[in-house]
Amino acid sequence: MDPRAAVDARNRRGLPLLQTGKTAGARRARGTVDDADTRDGTMIAKQTGCALLAIAASSIVLSHAAASGSQGVRFDSPGVLDLADRALKVEHGADVRVVELAAGDAQDIFAAAAIDEDKPALRFSDDEYACTKPSRGCSREHERRLVETAGATVVRDGMRLTIKPASGAPLTFIDWKQPAGKSADGDEEAHWYLGRLADSGYERVEVQFGHDAPGTFLVSSQSGKTLFVHNGSDLVVPSPDAKRLVTWNALNPPLSIRVGALDAAGPRLDLQCEAAASGKPMTAVFKGWHDATAFDAVLEFGMPGKAMPRTAVRLGRKAGIWQMQASDPARVAGSGFSCHASMPSP
Repeated sequence: MDPRAAVDARNRRGLPLLQTGKTAGARRARGTVDDADTRDGTMIAKQTGCALLAIAASSIVLSHAAASGSQGVRFDSPGVLDLADRALKVEHGADVRVVELAAGDAQDIFAAAAIDEDKPALRFSDDEYACTKPSRGCSREHERRLVETAGATVVRDGMRLTIKPASGAPLTFIDWKQPAGKSADGDEEAHWYLGRLADSGYERVEVQFGHDAPGTFLVSSQSGKTLFVHNGSDLVVPSPDAKRLVTWNALNPPLSIRVGALDAAGPRLDLQCEAAASGKPMTAVFKGWHDATAFDAVLEFGMPGKAMPRTAVRLGRKAGIWQMQASDPARVAGSGFSCHASMPSP
């Protein structure tokens, strides 16, 4: 099994993590909550005596916050839609109909380049900030500019990053660190504001975990409703108009695909597809969004790395209703793979 399969949403819930090259590489090069700036491998002592006292005091505050559970908004906080949760189901949804995909469209989907999580569509803070030499100081400066641009909507106060929606209660993300003990590993989280997701009205907050690849919160600037995606290990791709995003993890069976809606009423789970838990192995290869209403994929039936039957599919909305077009509808139906969608608004 690919060792990356150990990097799963369960790690964000406090279970032991096998550090893989991909996970470690996704961690910020500039370090975690309390790293100092470095240059050419030499530590540069910039702190004065007062600054050292402030750092010590903040460490006590961070440790206390972690120990007391005062960790701010997290992926498992009440009201946060955790789109990385493979167990998500569409409530009161409808079965998605499977119809024939035109032969020409199927050929185009098969020929299209694959898109995976190694080239994230939601870029990380290092990419957004584009520091020549990643460091906390450079990142803080870039974040400060973005916070200023956001106006009163976003406030950074030390280790606290607060989003103030037009209506609804403010949401505060807290940087914290729990030191290692005799019987438990330490842990930590750090947050970075990345600006507003273009065309969506959702604010972006990156979270860096102490023992896992990073993730992203998307917060509605109007309602404050919040969605979480684990884009450090899962495929996460917004639609061209940023009104939806699709996510799945191809390394962890059974296959589970989720689509979140990022419209004014969202975020919400709009579509959920899954392979039968007791069915034959299958996975999916993402081929991109066809347009703002539909995305393409290839379903592969069999063990990864071996020759296997494949079916091109296009999942999209027509007149507000989701449907699946497939080059081989009978194979899809026979595999036990099915989708359920939210009901269209009246």
